[in-house]
Amino acid sequence: MNGSARARGLGAELRQLRNGSGYKQEEVAKRLGLSKATMSRIESGAKAVTEADVSAILAVLGVTGEDRNRLLKLVREQDQPGWWETGVPGLPKQLTGLLEFERDASQIGCLGMILVPGLLQTSDYVRAVMRGSGVDAADIEARVAIRIGRQEILTKPTPVVFHALIDASVLRRVVGGPRVMAEQLRHILKMARRRNVTIQVIPEEVATHPGLEGSFVLLEFPKARSIVHLEQRRLGAFLDEPADVADYKKVLDTLQRVALSPADSAKLIATRADELEG
Repeated sequence: MNGSARARGLGAELRQLRNGSGYKQEEVAKRLGLSKATMSRIESGAKAVTEADVSAILAVLGVTGEDRNRLLKLVREQDQPGWWETGVPGLPKQLTGLLEFERDASQIGCLGMILVPGLLQTSDYVRAVMRGSGVDAADIEARVAIRIGRQEILTKPTPVVFHALIDASVLRRVVGGPRVMAEQLRHILKMARRRNVTIQVIPEEVATHPGLEGSFVLLEFPKARSIVHLEQRRLGAFLDEPADVADYKKVLDTLQRVALSPADSAKLIATRADELEG
């Protein structure tokens, strides 16, 4: 599989829609006159598709309106580098693609400059962040469930290799109050004991570094191009051009050298948790 981020995200959305409609892959393929293997390649993003192809699939699945128009637009743009979309704060339209990319990744590296990285957040920390971000109370629990569910990739039998770099200011930002923040820090320490998880803190003494431009996630795959995910309040972006990805990988490599060691990072996190609990 070597499709673009847009093509792979499109395939993930088509698979989700098919599963939601109750169709098996072979049933949709038969109705369209395709082989099951071809349908599988479409859903994985490995096969280029035309607007007519996707229109036919959506017709079988009964997808209409805004969702249909958005997916057909994605088809027209599938060969363009990167993938940007705007939408509701806190719930990117690319969520299906992001979930798929996280599940398929063999390694994930991330930089957290403002908040604890999502794959390490506790439920109460997520709730506090969402309340502070103005998310409707009725939507919070569903979004918390999605966020926590994503973390399964760290604990499944063959887990992803995860390396998080966290700015020291994140440890001082008391999200949700002292109790919630202390529990969050204890959770980070617990996850750091897993063999597949590495946590490093960027100390205050490193006042300037290439990560100051903002948080991001780098996802690497066994048989596909790496992807960088950027997310702001109303904007989500996936970058998959090799030059762009290489630049972000260089940032992570630089920060790993200037950050505290995993052992010293754990000591600093534990000390901060003690302060909050004291």
